[in-house]
Amino acid sequence: MQLLSIQLKNIKSHRDKEFSFAPGINVLSGPNGIGKSTIFEAVGYALFGVDARDFVGNIDRFVTIGEKRGEVKVVFQPGDEEIYRASRTVGGNSKWLLAKKIGEDFEVEDHANAEETQARIKELLGLDNGRSLADQFKLVIGPFQNDFLGPFVIKQPTKRQEAFDEILGIDAWRKTYKGSKALLDAVTHQIDLIAAEVEAKQEQLEVLPERKQELKEVKTARKGHGDKLKSETAAHNKASAELQQFDQQKEKLDKVRSGLEQARASVVSGKEYIGSQSTLVRQSEEAVKLLGKHRPGKETFEMAEALLKQLREHDQQRRVIEQDVATLGREALRLSESFEHENKEIKQSQLDLNSEKQKLDQERQRLRPDPQVVVDAAKLETVRAQLEEAQTARNMLDGSRSSLLEGHDKLAKGICPFFQEPCQNIAGKEPRDAFTTRFAAIDELSKQHDQQIVDLRIAVDTAEQAEKNLEEIKIRSTSLDRQVETFAIRQKKLVERNAGLEKLAVDKSEAEAKSAARKKSLDAFARLDEEINQAEQQRLDHQQDRDEYNRNHQCAEDLPSRRETLSKYQERMASLERELLTESTKEQRLSQSYSAEQHHNLRLQQDTLQDSLATLKEQINAFERDQQRLKGEIENLKKVKEEIDRRLVEKKRFKEKEALVKFLRNRVFRNVSERLSERFREEISQRAHSIYRVIAEIDEELYWGENYQIVLRDMANGEIRERTDDQLSGGQTMSAVVALRLALLQTIGARIAFFDEPTSNLDATRRENLAHAFRAIDVGKEEVTEHWYDQLFLISHDVAFTEVTDQILTLE
Repeated sequence: MQLLSIQLKNIKSHRDKEFSFAPGINVLSGPNGIGKSTIFEAVGYALFGVDARDFVGNIDRFVTIGEKRGEVKVVFQPGDEEIYRASRTVGGNSKWLLAKKIGEDFEVEDHANAEETQARIKELLGLDNGRSLADQFKLVIGPFQNDFLGPFVIKQPTKRQEAFDEILGIDAWRKTYKGSKALLDAVTHQIDLIAAEVEAKQEQLEVLPERKQELKEVKTARKGHGDKLKSETAAHNKASAELQQFDQQKEKLDKVRSGLEQARASVVSGKEYIGSQSTLVRQSEEAVKLLGKHRPGKETFEMAEALLKQLREHDQQRRVIEQDVATLGREALRLSESFEHENKEIKQSQLDLNSEKQKLDQERQRLRPDPQVVVDAAKLETVRAQLEEAQTARNMLDGSRSSLLEGHDKLAKGICPFFQEPCQNIAGKEPRDAFTTRFAAIDELSKQHDQQIVDLRIAVDTAEQAEKNLEEIKIRSTSLDRQVETFAIRQKKLVERNAGLEKLAVDKSEAEAKSAARKKSLDAFARLDEEINQAEQQRLDHQQDRDEYNRNHQCAEDLPSRRETLSKYQERMASLERELLTESTKEQRLSQSYSAEQHHNLRLQQDTLQDSLATLKEQINAFERDQQRLKGEIENLKKVKEEIDRRLVEKKRFKEKEALVKFLRNRVFRNVSERLSERFREEISQRAHSIYRVIAEIDEELYWGENYQIVLRDMANGEIRERTDDQLSGGQTMSAVVALRLALLQTIGARIAFFDEPTSNLDATRRENLAHAFRAIDVGKEEVTEHWYDQLFLISHDVAFTEVTDQILTLE
């Protein structure tokens, strides 16, 4: 497994950078804050899927300031031949893609989601051990700088054990043991619930024999009432048949009597109709006589009515002409007044326009610019460029002088600027003076540039003032041009008003001529009012004849139909008298064969039997309801018994589950995590001890003790001495942690690792030993451990690593 390169775009301080890596040990060096740790974080983000918020808290801070999106691309070679590229964007809709190199290009693999991408990268890296790539990176492969000591220095044994159980992936057994307690409690609680439920249901079964005996008694009583119901039903049917015969006789008699009464009423009503119709016939005959009397007067009235309508139409025409005459007179007066007013306004406007034109010509003459001002303004851009060049040159001289001064001070102290240590190249020598002459030359050039800057600033001020004056003249000229345009528009409108004045005079003459013509049309209506009065008088004189004629006209026209109706009424009366005689004979015959008293007795007998039947049916229904209720209760009690049996079987199964959970908790879950922890600690302790001895170069044994406590053993006064925690120095703790982390990486099978400042708290000897330990592992020296990693990445300022590294990446 080998990382080939990484490309960062808009990631923290790296706007667009690419770094290539070599096999073996790669050291990243450079000043603090330059972005060395960011490269490790970018590898974790793009290749291992670590959340950016684990590095910076707020994901926006992982992107370069001022940018909205960033991207990391990591090219790696998991085996001997195939090359892949993992890329992941930051900000917005983040995407995590894996691409395989085919020829000169990378082809993206088709993954449904991030989970599939992670599974594929796990397979390629050989880290498919059940834990997420992000957890493996944060806990073991590339712990953050502040978390390097991390769980190793936790004081509480329980918390330290939980942390390393999680790192080694054996915490699931302990969590399972704790979690199974809730399962055991739930099973026990379920057993108690079933026991209480069975006890309550068994109390319900005690009434089952009583319900069976009650059901037997109800069935017996129901049978007796059923027999009685059959006998009374037969008697009721017989009485109903006899009663039906009497009902039919009575119905026929009532029908005949009803018809007889209707016939008598019809005879009386018919006589009344005949009398009324005779009166109507006499009224129609009288109306015919009155029509002949009033017809001449009615015709004279209608002629006067027609003439009056025609005269009123003439009156309406006269009113229209009078209104036209009044309207035309007012229009002629309005046009005359408008002509006089418009003529006066046009003359005054022409005088005002002439005065304004004279003022505009005078103002344009005053706005001509001074030729010298035009020349000064044209130089503005040139002198500005010269001023910027002079200021830039002056700033460069200041920068050169500051750099010379800084070099002079550091050289005088004999300190190397990069490693912050005494420089071995000038140790014991007197530095020669190479700065005085250069300082003097820079100061002389600075004075010359200062004088040039002063002169150029004066020229810029003069040119800017000239440009400002020209701009003011331009603004005023623009305003004057707008005034001239406005003047032209007003002059044009005045010409248009003159043309409108001529049209106004023509309209006035036409209105006066139309008014005179309409007045002459009124002569044809001189006698109209007299003719209207005569027609109205004639109409009033004959109005009574017209009213009498109209009042009797309809009655006279109805005379034939009224005579015909009277004849029909008389024929119907004769028929009704014959029907009345027939119905009277039939009623006498039916009354002799019907007995009202016998009919009444039969109805009373039927009512009594019907009440008795209803009572028996209700009693039988009550017995049936009791029978159904008892059957339901008995059936429910049987179901309760079945439920009790079922719940007892279920209780037995829960008892078996309870025994199984207790066995697993006490015999399996409790011991597995402890045994796995012991085996891991023994294996890792052996590997870590070999590495520690190379780093420390002292006769001490590193052992990873109970609860993952760091223990150092040595001989003191002939006895074994053990030191832990606060008894260890910072250098001993750091050396032990580095050794244990290297052993952990080998145990989980990681082929690459990242160490951020691993030499903190180590003295010079231990730093050199650590560097040689890394190299010894890389070449596979047996006294350290077998070769297990392909690449190791370090962030360090320590010169010891420059001797053993395969590549140094210096960030500037």
